[in-house]
Amino acid sequence: MKDSRKLFFMGLLTALLIFSNIVAAKITVVAKLPLPCSVFIYPFTFLCVAIITHLYGAKDGMKSIAFALITQIIFFGFSILVANVPNQVDTLAEANSIQAILAPEVTNGIYHPGFKLMIGAIVSFGVSQLINVGLYTFAKKYTFKAVSSALSILIALLIDAVIFVAITGIGNISGNTIGITLINQFVARVILTIVSVIIFCIFTIGDKKKEDKKVEKKA
Repeated sequence: MKDSRKLFFMGLLTALLIFSNIVAAKITVVAKLPLPCSVFIYPFTFLCVAIITHLYGAKDGMKSIAFALITQIIFFGFSILVANVPNQVDTLAEANSIQAILAPEVTNGIYHPGFKLMIGAIVSFGVSQLINVGLYTFAKKYTFKAVSSALSILIALLIDAVIFVAITGIGNISGNTIGITLINQFVARVILTIVSVIIFCIFTIGDKKKEDKKVEKKA
């Protein structure tokens, strides 16, 4: 049963990561805050890693990050190839609308995924998820899982936002816009961290007695 759960969360982690990359270029407005649609999907990758780390340990948490990163790189590679295959559609407008979803940048008439976006996505995901695993592994020795997961997910998400916006935004948008983008990201990620912690506690509720005994021994 536990092995099935691990496979499920590793698969879910990869699916959420890839889907968040696909919808990253789509912007929506929530409570007057302009946000990429990926902000509602990507934070749950941290939830998956937190659950895997809690149930199976930091080693499996690191493995899940590595597998997801490799899949992400493969996805970007195939996106470049597929985006440049001759179109097999009826109209140019239809072709452009499809290409605009997967490949928002164009150079000399050739579509490709934004390279800054690719680098930003890979680096921010890798660094922040490693921080997520490290913080959770450290914090769970001294406090309850809800507090440990909240701290690790929130801090890692905020670091992820800073890294991603720094890589993709510098040279492209003004400092003021970068600041507003970060604030918007922080607000959304704090709210989604609360949701993630609730879900985390639901999926790990069976470990409550074991955790209580561990805290009692340390006291």
